[in-house]
Amino acid sequence: MNEINKAKKFYTLMCLAGFLIILLPVGTANIIFGYFLADSPCVLCWGQREAMIFIGVMALFIVRYGMKGKYLAALLIMTAAGLYQSFAHFGNHAMEDLDQGFGLPVFGIHTYFWAEVVFWAVVLLLGFIFIFAPKFSAFDKELNGEKFRKYTGFSLAAVVISAIIVASNVFQAFVGTGIFPYVGQGDPVRFTLNPKYIIWSTDSWHGLWQNISFLGKRDVKAPDYAFAPASDKLGIKFDNDVNNSPFAKIDENLKILDEQTINFNKAINTLDFINDEFVASSKWDVYFLDNNFTTKDSFELDPYFSASIDPIIGIIPYMNDKFILMGSNKSFLRFKKNPNANDTLQYADFVKGANHFEGQGKDLGRGRLSTVRSKFNHVASMTTDDKYFYLATVPNNKDAKTFVISKYSLKDLVLSGEFTPKADLKEGRTLGDLYITSMTDKDGKIYALSKNHNVIAVIDPVKEEVIKTLSFPNTITNARSIFFKDGKINILSYQDGANKLFALN
Repeated sequence: MNEINKAKKFYTLMCLAGFLIILLPVGTANIIFGYFLADSPCVLCWGQREAMIFIGVMALFIVRYGMKGKYLAALLIMTAAGLYQSFAHFGNHAMEDLDQGFGLPVFGIHTYFWAEVVFWAVVLLLGFIFIFAPKFSAFDKELNGEKFRKYTGFSLAAVVISAIIVASNVFQAFVGTGIFPYVGQGDPVRFTLNPKYIIWSTDSWHGLWQNISFLGKRDVKAPDYAFAPASDKLGIKFDNDVNNSPFAKIDENLKILDEQTINFNKAINTLDFINDEFVASSKWDVYFLDNNFTTKDSFELDPYFSASIDPIIGIIPYMNDKFILMGSNKSFLRFKKNPNANDTLQYADFVKGANHFEGQGKDLGRGRLSTVRSKFNHVASMTTDDKYFYLATVPNNKDAKTFVISKYSLKDLVLSGEFTPKADLKEGRTLGDLYITSMTDKDGKIYALSKNHNVIAVIDPVKEEVIKTLSFPNTITNARSIFFKDGKINILSYQDGANKLFALN
């Protein structure tokens, strides 16, 4: 094909693409949704609609003034901006339940997701159009020294209709959002021409430039671990003074009966006594220890296979011969011992120990837990009453007040309940002032160990209430784990570079 003819076809395709993006998504949203169905765009919707208009107008610029690098650059930049906005908008609603959403659905999908489709379609169509593009020198020849190209009947109609649609959008924006500094609404009311119901708002400016972060509300620092203190990053100043606890009164003060230093070359983050042996973990390492804390068996988890598991915060027994280990990100692995494990099959889960532990097989494997009230909180503790298991949140750099206990059925590992226990607290204090590093179950009650303020909250999960408070001595400075053994409370503390185990009553 002649290069000049190729250039003409290129401009025809570019004109068609620019016209369609203004006519279909922008025109439909403006005229049918806006004027006939009274739909009013929110702030982000307006941003995406503006990006579509800029893309369409830029395509028509190319048709009128010829193919130039600056127009193509502007077109790509606006497409990228539109993709960012639509992704941010869609992300706000991605985790909602079936048929929940925002604004009008089209074929069962809300408009903010269609914006994502439109911007990806722009990328795809640009690719196809440039497949049929001529040599770049042909664009100059086709322009023939003129400053602009002559309209064809189709291109003129496209420009006129596009201009009308853009003008209509300007009118709708003026009525619905007003002029600067009014910026529109996050939750806009129905579009109307009746001044009584029109809202011009500046609320969306508030907090817009505060705490800017690439991760947004997900910019939550990792919890405090025995092997990785995080007080500074979290903005939490830990202390060992029970008088600073949020509880109005302390019911009982525990005394140290015995203290021993565990000869172990890693900072133990979790320690429990399960089926007559100690089970310890440090980051992604798990150890089974005898009564003298000699390692009988161990493995190193591959944290990044399948469901990534953050450092281990708890291990509980599961289905008689199995275990569940939990990461602070609420991802877990069900595993069991097998001295004859097929290391080829188990290679995926274990960096070390694949020949005597199984993570793949019936009732084994990885998964992720969902929460409702603590999606943006890590957990640092886990316990079980043989029917349910429980996770407790810890405060972080974004949220120092929330404290939620999530309850999951051991039968199907699905969320069965969430609660913040009732408690007798000092004025202005919350359970978020605690830092629960470990929990253990005894007689149906949860003993929640807080390294902050050296206090234990005894929680009745049925009543969802703190029924008793215990303190432990301030010589225990970094409490990491709590468990019962021989009827006594045992607390593991990693302090002064050593793992110290205290027995108390």
